Amino acid sequence: MSGRFAAGVAAGLALAALAWLAAGFWPRGPAPVQVVSTFSREEPVSPAAAAAPAPTAPAVEVTAKVSAAPAPAAPSETPKYSRDYPVYEKLVTRPLSREPHQLLGAWDEDPASAQPGERRAFVLAVSPGQSDQSLEALARDVRERNLDARVLDVRIYDDAGAALGPRVADGGQRARQHLVASVERNPAAAVDAIRVRGRALEP
Repeated sequence: MSGRFAAGVAAGLALAALAWLAAGFWPRGPAPVQVVSTFSREEPVSPAAAAAPAPTAPAVEVTAKVSAAPAPAAPSETPKYSRDYPVYEKLVTRPLSREPHQLLGAWDEDPASAQPGERRAFVLAVSPGQSDQSLEALARDVRERNLDARVLDVRIYDDAGAALGPRVADGGQRARQHLVASVERNPAAAVDAIRVRGRALEP
């Protein structure tokens, strides 16, 4: 009995010794994890570096050509407008009408040909006080002299400046206000119209 007890005590002491030795090599907790950032961080800037001015690129001298503004036209000079209509001599070999008018433009679809084209356009100017009867006679005369045209477009204004001036700023409103007569003729499209100051007339 005493022999067994002694053997048990010896075995217990051996197990305790083994446990003490194992505790010295086995980690008591999880190993610390080193955190590594995947984002690059800016280094702190010292006050001296922050106060120093940032380097600048060398200055480049830029020279711009500035054209002088045109001198204002003298009162006796004819004002210059931004719109110039062509005038083909082949379309005005004889006067368009005996009624008073100023020819501002006359052209067709073929400027190289010596013969009048089939599509013709005319722009005329008259005085603001020209009567309706005179405007009607003028429109009918231009139409009569161009009956051989397949397409005819005639515009008559009581202000040459409105006819020739730019139309971008006001969308052509000034030109429409001074359009006092017109002729539109296109037999293929069954169009044949004369208008005088907004009034439609029989051709």
